Amino acid sequence: TEWFSANKLSVNIKKSKYIVFRPRQIRQSINIKINLCNQELVRVEETIFLGVIIDQHLSWTSHISNLARKLSKAIGIMYKVSFCLSKPSLTTIYYSLVYPYLQYCVSVWGSTYPTNLDRLFKLQKRAVRIIAGASFDAHTDPIFKNLKIFTLRNIYLIQLGKIMFQFCNRMFPQSLRGMFVLNNQVHNYNTRSSGLFHLPKTRTNLRKFSVKYQGPKFFNSLSREIQTSPNLQSF
Repeated sequence: TEWFSANKLSVNIKKSKYIVFRPRQIRQSINIKINLCNQELVRVEETIFLGVIIDQHLSWTSHISNLARKLSKAIGIMYKVSFCLSKPSLTTIYYSLVYPYLQYCVSVWGSTYPTNLDRLFKLQKRAVRIIAGASFDAHTDPIFKNLKIFTLRNIYLIQLGKIMFQFCNRMFPQSLRGMFVLNNQVHNYNTRSSGLFHLPKTRTNLRKFSVKYQGPKFFNSLSREIQTSPNLQSF
């Protein structure tokens, strides 16, 4: 509020909410009152932030359900026009109406329980079957490879890899330079893994699903040749 005031701006109190993040197992009520400009803020269980629905348990269930509804509409359009359009045209529609939803901020919500993501992957498989003109029960692995379309899992991994590559090449803002740590920053032993990222200790799945854990884990699994790519495009 002070920063807004100093820069001659104002905070929209009606649009300001707050969430108490907590594990699903903790059920006791947490009584917190937050006042902003002498007005009490409303506590919510979930909210939309930059197009992503964030819930109090960070389960991403609401966000994934919202994505599924949007993808269903887009795939319905693909099916209706599939009878008069060619495969390249259907592929273009896929990258216009389906792929942006699967790719946007997937590094945040894409690491969750597989059962949560299964709904989206089934919709994606339906889309590639429409492009290929395959039957509703056709095996999709060869279709993905033939069309050179990434599965939802691979879209997630590529976004993770890009984040880690940008971090390694100092493309991150100065404030985030300490987000990841190398093993040689933790100990002085000259081991084969000393140049790899240090995995933070995790006690819960919620922590294990975070970018701070999944990013280093995936980047460490890549070959040295890929890790040291000359630029982001070649990576």
